[in-house]
Amino acid sequence: MKFRTRLILVILIVLVMFVLHNSFWLWNLDDRVPLLLGFMPFAFSFYVGYTILALIAMKVIIDLAWPDPPADAVEPEQNKESTER
Repeated sequence: MKFRTRLILVILIVLVMFVLHNSFWLWNLDDRVPLLLGFMPFAFSFYVGYTILALIAMKVIIDLAWPDPPADAVEPEQNKESTER
């Protein structure tokens, strides 16, 4: 995948996470929505889900943004294995 594509994906993920984090639509929702599972306020359950989503987003961002190793750093190990046989 090209660098520009990876950069755009990382920026989109960060923007989506930013919008979800500023949950202005939840400010007065706890008064209108009953407790989930009988004990958990809706806003709290939203942030539990948000935390899991943030974990997944960070994994994807690291996979996208981590630089690929140089080809010459990988090839000597393969050559070393072939000469030992």
